[in-house]
Amino acid sequence: MADIRTACRIVLLITREMAQVAGDRVSLKADRRRSVSHFRQIAMYVCHVTLQLSLSEIGAAFGRDRTTVAYSCRVIEDRRDDRAFDEFIASVERLAYSVVVAAGVRENA
Repeated sequence: MADIRTACRIVLLITREMAQVAGDRVSLKADRRRSVSHFRQIAMYVCHVTLQLSLSEIGAAFGRDRTTVAYSCRVIEDRRDDRAFDEFIASVERLAYSVVVAAGVRENA
């Protein structure tokens, strides 16, 4: 469980940093409270799709219920119709996968 929690934390940090770099090119939530939850939704989605973690594992790592993780995944998947947002998510996925595997936190991701 510690490795899963660490992997999820890494993905969340990568998401936040990449959003700072992307700036205005990607439409993210404006106010701080909403942006924090939006970053968490993206991180949950990446953990599920890219790292192939279960909804329950992700929920436990983020302190949320698995149904909240499922909702987050649906929200992010729906937003991927926007090309710029899709490219941003794809970049987060590639970087998160590389970092998590290189760190040895998740070998079979």
